[in-house]
Amino acid sequence: MSTTGGSRGAQPRVLALRCRACSAELPAASSDVAFRCSQCGRGWEIIGGELLERAAMYVAPPPNPPHAVLYLPYWSFGVTASAKPRRRLGEGVAAARDRAGRFKRAYMSAYSIYRPTYVGEWGIVYTRMQPEWEVRTGHGPESPGASLPSGEAAKIVKHYILAEIDRAADLGLLDVSVELHDPQLLAIPCYDLGTMLRCPWSGAELPVTVLNDLAEMRRENSGAVS
Repeated sequence: MSTTGGSRGAQPRVLALRCRACSAELPAASSDVAFRCSQCGRGWEIIGGELLERAAMYVAPPPNPPHAVLYLPYWSFGVTASAKPRRRLGEGVAAARDRAGRFKRAYMSAYSIYRPTYVGEWGIVYTRMQPEWEVRTGHGPESPGASLPSGEAAKIVKHYILAEIDRAADLGLLDVSVELHDPQLLAIPCYDLGTMLRCPWSGAELPVTVLNDLAEMRRENSGAVS
């Protein structure tokens, strides 16, 4: 259950964390604000004291993974972006225009992590890569819930896109438009190496000491499927 705030002087209201589709109890840590039902695979986020359904999916791991697989939660947004030159089209401005058009999805890590600027943020790695992985719906792995609200994630990933465009040409030379579409709660697998987590696609690594609630994540992943 989760306790939501009320008006001043009113008693807090308790929100039952049960899937509104199948009534299964939603697995949740104390800091989670979004969840993926372990029974039917539906996604839910606490918005305004209520459970709002979110599209929920999971990424299939590479075939024959050489290590144990741990699923981590991410927010994923469809992207429509454009960059039009304000003045004469130069080489850098043309590159920025082309770069804006290639972004179809943006990603943001939805788990709690210590010092993300020091260890790296895999969401921006996936946004930059635009990976073409196999995405599935339904029951799937029992992935951890999200501790970051989708609204906050959307603000961050918009800056990811702007920063990537700015790497090609100064934003002051462009008329830039970035539109994000409805959020998806996405479970993405990584390799659990014991002391490190490794991304199968980029090779990036995270020390397990930077993740909050890692023991709970491992427990919730105990029923992961390939």
